[in-house]
Amino acid sequence: MKKIFFSAVVMASIALASCNNKTAENKPAEQKEQKGVNIKLAQLASKTDYSCKMTLDEGSIADTASYHGKLYGFCSSECKADFMKDPESHLAQK
Repeated sequence: MKKIFFSAVVMASIALASCNNKTAENKPAEQKEQKGVNIKLAQLASKTDYSCKMTLDEGSIADTASYHGKLYGFCSSECKADFMKDPESHLAQK
């Protein structure tokens, strides 16, 4: 029974890993992301999280996204997801 359970867990992990790889490969170039970032503020287009309007520092950058060739930082994955739904409206509100 333990062998069957272990095999099922391994197979599920492999399936999820391959699914994640396909998702990353299929993303448009403008929506590539970096998580667990070691990003310096100087690399970002702005020191502001365009979703929640928080001022970022190097310790508060939790996620990034590239949009129209610029790198934007976010305090959380939720803020990044909100921004990516409609980047133009967030950028216009600056």
